[in-house]
Amino acid sequence: MAKGSSLGGRDLRKMLEVSTSLVAARDVNDLLGDTFSLLLPLVGADCAALATTSLERGAKLDWVEKGLPEAFFRAYERMESSDFVLTAVQSSPGVVLRDDQMIDRKALQRNALYQWSRELGAPIEQVMAVMLPVGAGFQSGLSLYRARRRPFSLRDQVVLQELTRPISLAVRNCWSSKTAARWPKVLDALLQGGTHAIVLVRSSGRELDRTAGAAGLLDRWFDPAERVAGSLPRPLLEELARAQAARRGGAEGARSWKRPRSGASLRVNFLVLSEPMGESCWVLVLREVPDVLPVPKALAEKLTERERAVASRAGCGWDDKLIADDLGNAPATVKKQLRSIYEKLGVCDRRKLMLLLRDAWLDV
Repeated sequence: MAKGSSLGGRDLRKMLEVSTSLVAARDVNDLLGDTFSLLLPLVGADCAALATTSLERGAKLDWVEKGLPEAFFRAYERMESSDFVLTAVQSSPGVVLRDDQMIDRKALQRNALYQWSRELGAPIEQVMAVMLPVGAGFQSGLSLYRARRRPFSLRDQVVLQELTRPISLAVRNCWSSKTAARWPKVLDALLQGGTHAIVLVRSSGRELDRTAGAAGLLDRWFDPAERVAGSLPRPLLEELARAQAARRGGAEGARSWKRPRSGASLRVNFLVLSEPMGESCWVLVLREVPDVLPVPKALAEKLTERERAVASRAGCGWDDKLIADDLGNAPATVKKQLRSIYEKLGVCDRRKLMLLLRDAWLDV
């Protein structure tokens, strides 16, 4: 504890109340609603904002606020480069900083984010913040604000520093609960998108859940010698290990694996679900994809080379996302190319295109 900042019995009792409330928090909205009703008066703050993000979200921040107008955060993305708080706390994670340790007062008054807050009638004259040490794959920061010119004191800084660890644990627990609750939603979303073979596993490869279509695909595509009880088949375990190594090296996005056979191939996408507490979990999306047949010459002459590649895959029943992944395009580009293909070949939709190509292949 810093010299000259000793806390009295009343402070300690209030901090105990805050800590008790943190233990009971089950989501970040409860945390800000209940816990911060105790914390804000303890340090003389008027409002608070909690930012969270994960590897899954890229750099995009999710905000939960208490006492700040929603318009403040709607404009945040275009003003993020002016966020002096984020820059300062990221350089000293786990350390509580007051605004005079982040930015000079004159520079603060010229700052775009500061000026925007004043225009909204929610001035942030004083700030105290900390980057919470919540764990790998997940980041969170807490900021407390005063709307009047009265700097946070050393005592206020010590109070928040003493509470940083319990706040971090509470945020981590809330995030873990949210992640666990999302698993069924992830599966449902994938199913609604037309994908029927999904397996949810721990990073060890231990299976947690699967959809009905997954069992048949695994049986067809993996020999008994490759199967592991309660876990993924060995080839997928090896690819899962490579996906995790790539992620530790900073790679982002889904990783794909392919096993070809005569007439078709099995394609597997590996999607990570970050979990701050313990192991990460992975969703494996399995697709059995028929081989691509070239567009017959009479039709191919009407299309560009890229359109022929899209048409041949669409004709085999591939969806837009699978075509985009295979050709390295954006799904929106595939949609645009398909519209051009429909017009050039005189069909109105994908079903008519598939019928046209099927008949052409039969004639060949």
